[in-house]
Formats: sequence, C-alpha cells, structure tokens
Amino acid sequence: QGELEGYVMQIASRQCLWRDTFAGPGTILAVEASSASMTVRIARGDLADDSDSVFVYWGDGQKSEYSRISDARHTYEKPGEYTVRISDDLRTFGFTDSSPSGAVPERDMLRELVSLGSKVTSIATYAFNNCHFMRGVMNLPNVTNIGGYAFGSTRGITDFILPSMTRLVQTSFYSGPTPTQMHADNVTEIDSRFWDYYGWKLYDLYLRNSTCAQIKAMSGFPFKADGTTEPVRFHGSDGIVLKDGTVIPN
Repeated sequence: QGELEGYVMQIASRQCLWRDTFAGPGTILAVEASSASMTVRIARGDLADDSDSVFVYWGDGQKSEYSRISDARHTYEKPGEYTVRISDDLRTFGFTDSSPSGAVPERDMLRELVSLGSKVTSIATYAFNNCHFMRGVMNLPNVTNIGGYAFGSTRGITDFILPSMTRLVQTSFYSGPTPTQMHADNVTEIDSRFWDYYGWKLYDLYLRNSTCAQIKAMSGFPFKADGTTEPVRFHGSDGIVLKDGTVIPN
C-alpha cells in the first residue's frame, strides 16, 4: 500500500489520470458504444489454476459465464459508456488478438483499463493492439510477462506501473504509447532497443531497487533512443542516472 501511495503522488504530480477503482476486484474496463460499433469484443482470457469459470458483467445488467474467454461478444442496445467487470479468475488477458490490416471500430470502443485482476500474470500478444483511444495509467501489479505488440498503436497511456517485471522487452511496446513515467523497480535488464521507436516522451524510469552503479551496469543501459529530445532520468535507490551516465546523488 505504501508503494502505491508513492506512485499516486508521483503520478498526480504530472496531473495524470488516476481512478479510485484502480485496486478494484477483477479486471475492469471502460468501453464506449456508439454508431461506429455497438458490439464489444473481448478476445482472450485464460483461467487461473484455481478457477473453473469466469463471469463478465457487461455494464448494462447482463452477464455471461465462460470456461475461458475467447472472442466473447456483447451488443448494447443504447450508445454510451459502460463499465465492464470481469471476475478475478483470469491468469492471462487480452482485449484484442491480432494486428488488423485496417481500422477496427470495436477496438476503439476500449477507453481505459481501470484495473487488472490480481491473478493476471501475463498480458497476451496483441492484447491492446490498435486500441487507439485507450487512455490513462496502466497499472499491471502482478504481470511478469507482456506479449509482443501488446500496446501497439495505443497513444493515450501516460504512465506504466510494472512492479513485478524483471525485464523490459522491446516488442512489448513496439509502435506503442509514449508515457512520461514508468515504474519498474524490480527490472534488472532492458533490451538495448527497448525505447528506440517511441520513447521521446519518457522522462522518468523508476528502478528503485537498484543503485545508480547497478543501473549503469545493467544490460541494455542506456537503451538506444535516438528520438529522445530530453535526457531520460533513471531513478535508483541512491540517486538519478541520466542517459549519458551522469549521476545525481540523493
């Protein structure tokens, strides 16, 4: 709880979106039905080992039960924003499942991942690919693996909280968001081209379980980010390391 309070303060300092329902039970999505698409589709969700079914509450009084989520669909009767709640029974999650060749209106229905189930440890490949209107803070508390292109062509995500990740992989965020902050305190390895294509807005990378010396010796530091217009600040336990290796001690 104390660590999350620290995240809240840092995120609030940049006036980023924060929702009280962040720590809510299960996976919670904000979706918007409109003339472009009235049918929401959830592509993937594999059950946790201790679960035998998962419930999806669609936000309009309807619910569905599944042995796993695969191409689950629901059509709304009226336009508007709906809160979709998925019971805390999933170990993997993905709103989408492939890279489309063109625009797909149902992907643009997703406006926010408000919370992620406590049992979800893996974000599927293409999980949020081409969800163009996705917004806010991405809090993935127990996720240890993010599949390739999971956040491709998402632009409204401002911050990532990844306390369980140990490695930042290039393809997970390929052609994806441009957050200003990333909290990944347990990361010990960064792919050498991790932020090469989309990192010009990343100002702060928090690696607070590592010292400045450990960060500088970390595999993949400094990551190649040719488009970066300002120095990325790597926050360690004893200070800050700039991309050029300069250390600013606490």
